[in-house]
Amino acid sequence: MKKLSYFLIVLSAVCWGTIGIFTRTVTEAGFSALEMLFVKVVMGACFLSAWFMIKDKSLFKLKTPKDILYFIGTGICSFVFFSWCYIQSINLTSIGIAVVFLYTAPVFVMIMSVFLFHEKMTLRKVVVLLLTFSGCVLVTGLLESVGGTITLLGVMLGLGSGFGYALYSIFGTFALKRGYRSLTITYYTFLTAAIFMLFLLNPIDIAQRISDTHLWLYMVVFTAVTTVIPYVAYTTGLAYIEAGKASVMATIEPVVAVGIGILFFQESASIMKLLGIVMVLSSVFLLRDKKTEDLPKDDMDNSDKVASTE
Repeated sequence: MKKLSYFLIVLSAVCWGTIGIFTRTVTEAGFSALEMLFVKVVMGACFLSAWFMIKDKSLFKLKTPKDILYFIGTGICSFVFFSWCYIQSINLTSIGIAVVFLYTAPVFVMIMSVFLFHEKMTLRKVVVLLLTFSGCVLVTGLLESVGGTITLLGVMLGLGSGFGYALYSIFGTFALKRGYRSLTITYYTFLTAAIFMLFLLNPIDIAQRISDTHLWLYMVVFTAVTTVIPYVAYTTGLAYIEAGKASVMATIEPVVAVGIGILFFQESASIMKLLGIVMVLSSVFLLRDKKTEDLPKDDMDNSDKVASTE
């Protein structure tokens, strides 16, 4: 299962990396980034609700009412917060700069995991973090771009997106340790995010525009590929892999996105970008190649017990 979990983390990153394929069509239809996010979490929650009703209604159950705080953490504090900060960071800086700040997430995850989950901060992890971050800088083409400016607010929002992105791994790990299944965590992440975003957007207007543009089926596929599958896969993988390692492995997302841009949208493939891809993949290999885990044995035993319920 541990080997499978590495695959699931990579699968989630690959799915997230395909977002660019879908967003161009949805953006051209007049939908904003927040509206796309809202549609995805609503559809994701509906899809999982139907699945739970058919397969196992116990997946809806919360162990205690206060456990909803974990899912407010994954849904609102992570999903909504990092998405909003990321969008605003792009507006104030550039896509390249915003992406680099977003992928400070593994740094936040590893630092918080040392204190919260007693994960060890080893020299290997420090090297991997530096390699990953440098690779992301090159992959996004930041050093080759002259566009975008860096302001204090832009930096704060960029770091906010990275911190918010990191919180999913943290709150998700807490929920797994409480014995929740990955499907339940994903469902309540979507549900809390959707309820919160109801106060920010007009759902009736969004639904009408989807109907007018005949994009319902497209939105369903968009949701399944870029939201439901990756979030379920990533959360499942967290049951067996340290939060810090999972966060680093997910940084292959920009590699996939750049690869898709090169293959399908005739974007340039510079030496710097190719070098960045090699650096990111090398960092993932360094984590995967390690033969002994850094988690204390008791923690690993608990993770295995939790994951065995999947």
